[in-house]
Amino acid sequence: MTKFNIIKLDAIGSTNDYLKNKFHISDCNDGDVIWTLNQTEGRGQRSNNWFSDPQKNITFSVFKRFLVLKSDQFFLINCSVTLAIVKFLEHFNIPDVKIKWPNDILSANKKIGGVLIENFIKGGSLKGTIIGIGINVNQTSFINLPSASSMSLQCDKEFDLNLVFDKLLCTLNFFLKKLNNPNRNHLLNSFQKFIFKKGEWCQFKKNSIVFYGKIIGVNSNGKLLIQNKSCEVTQHSNGSIEMIY
Repeated sequence: MTKFNIIKLDAIGSTNDYLKNKFHISDCNDGDVIWTLNQTEGRGQRSNNWFSDPQKNITFSVFKRFLVLKSDQFFLINCSVTLAIVKFLEHFNIPDVKIKWPNDILSANKKIGGVLIENFIKGGSLKGTIIGIGINVNQTSFINLPSASSMSLQCDKEFDLNLVFDKLLCTLNFFLKKLNNPNRNHLLNSFQKFIFKKGEWCQFKKNSIVFYGKIIGVNSNGKLLIQNKSCEVTQHSNGSIEMIY
């Protein structure tokens, strides 16, 4: 089991940025965790902001070294982390949990959490990974965010943040260990089962053009595979396409 070194801070701009600064001065160890109940400048994918009410939610980052992963297996980190969150939420009976490619976590079509993974690569080798996780736990008001929700809203109850954090970290550790398994590629197959809207015809937007397509899966590099009405399959990188739902 990974030995986590948990550093809890009263408030911080971004837990990912905090660990990134430590990494750049060679002050990061495998299993370092930065946890705060008040993240003021949280970030999501493509520099989007992550808004979180103080003392209501779980926001933390973990530094990991994955020495066994090859360059074509880096997306498995995303698979293991998002699957861990799915299982963690299911433990608390959160309904209809799905992964909106590549790393948004939904419950009943509402965003309840997200992941920001930053890999540090040099010479084709993975030198370290920062895994940032945000889970909406007890927040009940999301102004101008109609697609957001929380564990509390989905279950009509309040949760103990310390217990939630402990359970999430334990589940995350269980799934991260799978990356050391020679059969680690099965994580991609498990990830596919939870993809939001997989197999359904949906609207997508790419370069200001809206089209209909059907998600048929994700390839080993993490690219989304979409089939159009002519049965042609196209590949899409993170940030290049938007689902309209």
